[in-house]
Amino acid sequence: MSLFVKSLLLTLLLTSGAFANTLPEKMDKPESKDIIFDTSTYDEVVEMSYTQSTFHLPALCKNEAYSRTCGFFKNFYVSKFEHDYIGYITDNLDFEDENSDLFIQRDIAYQDVSFDFRVIKELGFMCAVVLVKQEFLDQKATLTDVFNFNLETKKFVHFEDLFEDPTLAAMTCSNLVYNKFKEYGYKNLYVIKAQIEVDPRNYVLLPDGIEFIFTKGTVAPNDVNSRLFISVDDLIAAKPKKEWFPSMKGEILGRKHVSHGIKSKLLN
Repeated sequence: MSLFVKSLLLTLLLTSGAFANTLPEKMDKPESKDIIFDTSTYDEVVEMSYTQSTFHLPALCKNEAYSRTCGFFKNFYVSKFEHDYIGYITDNLDFEDENSDLFIQRDIAYQDVSFDFRVIKELGFMCAVVLVKQEFLDQKATLTDVFNFNLETKKFVHFEDLFEDPTLAAMTCSNLVYNKFKEYGYKNLYVIKAQIEVDPRNYVLLPDGIEFIFTKGTVAPNDVNSRLFISVDDLIAAKPKKEWFPSMKGEILGRKHVSHGIKSKLLN
């Protein structure tokens, strides 16, 4: 595995989702009766100087209320991939060797990006599960990102927003994730455990808890479910905030959500 692949994977493990705290400016939240929930998808291809990105987007992205949000995510993944690949070329360029192939050859890097937007209508927020496959100079990488954001405020929902004692909640989640997957002995698990202790990411917010999602092969073999649901009951000592977890109010909302996008084989 090249240095670029290792550094890219480590960066995404530690900083996945760490970009602007707000989405494009707030738009009026549409009434649910005005939205046709549809699981169909469409593709878009974006070509840059050194990279080509193919996006598989849910029909939801054509809805005026969500089109800017989809555009925000799409632009982020295009620019980040182009920036990272140019950095890789520059880092490996021998400026003293004018005959180097890198001076004259610029192999295009490719990425395939699938979006699964999960609308939790009862709470007015959306989760975006983003599945990325990248290929560059005979190297391959598979990545999974998860983002939660408030449909009303258009702001990302951070882990510390969910609990009165987010540090205790993070430690609890870290230990539960480690205990769930430690039997497989994957070295990445130690990095992920440390990252969750500091700043938990890659989780889907649900009315009765949170669910961590990891790329297949990262914490366990490919045939093992790489997800872990943590009930709000397991986090009660951290004082979960009732506005995010209505099951604490005695409201039976279940774990229903409307999913818009692709059910990828990368997720179990």
